[in-house]
Amino acid sequence: MKFIDEIIMSRNNPTVKLAASLKDKKGRDAEGVFIAEGEKLTYEALEAGLPVVKILVAESKAEKILSKLKELSLRGLGENSAVQVLGDDAFLKISTENAPQGVISIIKHLDFFRQLDIIYKEEFSQKVCGRSIALCSVRDPGNLGSAIRSAVAFGVEHIILSSDCADVYNPKTVRGAMGSLFHVKVTRVSDMKDYIFAMQANGRRVYSAELSDGAKSLGEVPLSKWDAVIIGNEGHGVPKDVSDACDGAIYIPISSKTESLNASVAAAIFMWEQSKNF
Repeated sequence: MKFIDEIIMSRNNPTVKLAASLKDKKGRDAEGVFIAEGEKLTYEALEAGLPVVKILVAESKAEKILSKLKELSLRGLGENSAVQVLGDDAFLKISTENAPQGVISIIKHLDFFRQLDIIYKEEFSQKVCGRSIALCSVRDPGNLGSAIRSAVAFGVEHIILSSDCADVYNPKTVRGAMGSLFHVKVTRVSDMKDYIFAMQANGRRVYSAELSDGAKSLGEVPLSKWDAVIIGNEGHGVPKDVSDACDGAIYIPISSKTESLNASVAAAIFMWEQSKNF
């Protein structure tokens, strides 16, 4: 790591302005980087060998955090990372937390996140795709982050997102995933139906999570390791054209006192049930 001696105090400093722009998708896409805030995410990103280009540290928290970063540096981590201390007021301009821990890392977009406009069945074979779950129109970044965290916990190797899902690099998504984002493949597809057809062409079943005519209760359908479930958003569920392309529909039995489950909770339940069958 390269530790920069100068402390940046101005909120108008170019480094501060660039980092602040990364709160928005437009800024992240323009620069090809995203932010991960907090000690846990910064240290996990370094441990995972991610391309951390800059680490910004609040002056009031610098002693403790710099000590930890120097320890990681001695282990050869973060060789291409620059460490910069900011005055607390400047740091607050870029922070996305209500109670900042005093460290933010700027990381290059990750190679294992992809956007597919044309899908070939080879891209979703068992060998390449592994275990997968699909999220359709899940627009809340916190929900998306929680679903990613659960996916990694239950051994899912590949998460498929529809084009209108929340941005995987949104700070709330990154925070909700709690580091799991650094350990799973994510593919955003232009047309969810193409993903379904590619899976089916490889002999894999795809189910829509919904309560509809003909839908079977979770437990009635023994989900295999290679099956996939599509989770829609809480308000509108899975779009009909996507549901119609699936091999069937399954639902989670719940109390009549509530109408639906949060998308990330539903995803976790399906993944847990699936993990029991292998």
